[in-house]
Amino acid sequence: MERDPKSWCRAFFEVDRACDAYENGISESFNSVIDLARKRPLITMLEEIRIYAMERMYKMLQEGKSWGNLKICPSIRLKISKLKKQQRFWGVIPSGIQQYEVRIGNDGYAVDLNNNTCGCRSWQVSGIPCVHAVAAISYLNRNAEDYVAPWFHTAMFLTCYNHTINPLNGSSMWPEAPYMKPLPPQKRRLPGRPTLKRKKDQSEMESKGKTRHTISKAGSVNRCTICRERGHNRSTCPTRPADVASTSRPKNKKPKKCKKEKGKVEPVQVDPVQADLVDPVQVPAPQVDPVQADPVDPVDVPAPHVEPVQVDDPHPDVDVPAQPVATRQRIRKYSERITKIGLRRKVLKKEGSTGHNPMVLE
Repeated sequence: MERDPKSWCRAFFEVDRACDAYENGISESFNSVIDLARKRPLITMLEEIRIYAMERMYKMLQEGKSWGNLKICPSIRLKISKLKKQQRFWGVIPSGIQQYEVRIGNDGYAVDLNNNTCGCRSWQVSGIPCVHAVAAISYLNRNAEDYVAPWFHTAMFLTCYNHTINPLNGSSMWPEAPYMKPLPPQKRRLPGRPTLKRKKDQSEMESKGKTRHTISKAGSVNRCTICRERGHNRSTCPTRPADVASTSRPKNKKPKKCKKEKGKVEPVQVDPVQADLVDPVQVPAPQVDPVQADPVDPVDVPAPHVEPVQVDDPHPDVDVPAQPVATRQRIRKYSERITKIGLRRKVLKKEGSTGHNPMVLE
């Protein structure tokens, strides 16, 4: 059975409530403060709540006295100042005595300054003049603070915190009672994860700069951006051209770097075509530790016999002798051997000195 809209819809809220927020914020704020105190034993919990309330009332009383001669509270003054900046976009059309029609484009609202009412009903519900009422008040060159409900005046604020809590002596000075001491209730675990933080109102989130609104996509139907049909997206569209990128792939994804194993050296691959143009590498004589060196005779590497290489010469008149195929093969093998010797020396240098001769290839 559906509930009556008058019990929950804002359109049926009763007026003259002087409150612009209809939620359980006061109870939730107090519950957040006593979060640690409510986990204590009964008497300790009541003492901590009493001390907090006593300090709170004194602090708010001193803050109210520091406002000086302000007629309304500073938070209401801030709201009125923001409405004064917005009212310049609204046009005011006088209709009768203290009655005006405030319009912007096709929107219009009837404002009655005698009864403090507006067609949007915001003034009646909150007790603070809305932007339409502020525009009509500014049309008469009057102060909008004079039309605020008396519940937001500084005098009313001081009246709320005029009463104080009397101080008490410590528990060591309490008289003994002939009754049994109260015990805390039995602890029982409720189903689900316990909630300790209160739910914040949307106005609190906006005051902290958090205005991000999220809407669930449950039950929504996808629509393709290419063929405008429902049931699929552009990644699975049958009419998607081949040159149109899919949205399912991540954009600007950097390739993963392969982790090199410690102490492992990748072999150098020499192109056999370009091996003819590689100059012979001069390998310096290895420095062998006389203590750790083995009595192994080093291998004598004969000096390569390099013959002139045929290079494209811009002067075709000069005759360059051609290099035989056997010489090119010998140079390529020698270059590969020199490369292996250098890699072997690097490995021995990283692993530490061993008894092997770095010039001997296994």
